[in-house]
Amino acid sequence: MTRISMLTTTEAATRLNVSKRTLIRWRQSIPIIGPPPIRIGNSIMYAEQDVNGWILTQREKGKA
Repeated sequence: MTRISMLTTTEAATRLNVSKRTLIRWRQSIPIIGPPPIRIGNSIMYAEQDVNGWILTQREKGKA
């Protein structure tokens, strides 16, 4: 089984160069902005590959 590297909200926000609060607002918006969050128990996590992929899509659109 392949291990998926996960990031906390704080780690993902740092990687995206936004505040933790901004990432939380993105997650709560409809539709969701940013990489898809994953609930694990009581925690919200982000797959590192999803965060990196989202960054690349923004660069391609000229938004990053």
